[in-house]
Amino acid sequence: SYFQVSTGAYKRQVHEVPLGKQITDPALIEKITWATWTSILGDEVIGIWPRNAEKADVNCACVTHAGLNIVTGDDFGLVKLFDFPCTEKFV
Repeated sequence: SYFQVSTGAYKRQVHEVPLGKQITDPALIEKITWATWTSILGDEVIGIWPRNAEKADVNCACVTHAGLNIVTGDDFGLVKLFDFPCTEKFV
């Protein structure tokens, strides 16, 4: 199993469980089927970021149980719903 974290430096990290070893091979990361998704970082969620967004504007994200949508919360008090994955910028 694998888990991902978004660091305070806005870097996405993927780790193997239970070893905690960081996975850095993009080809391996691309093959992972995630059971859940709460990260605001990654190619899968690049479209949740509005044009001219500051790093802290999007605070949280969560994919629905069916894995078809992702909901986000932001600094402006808005809750937004997107298709998942959301790979197109500024839709």
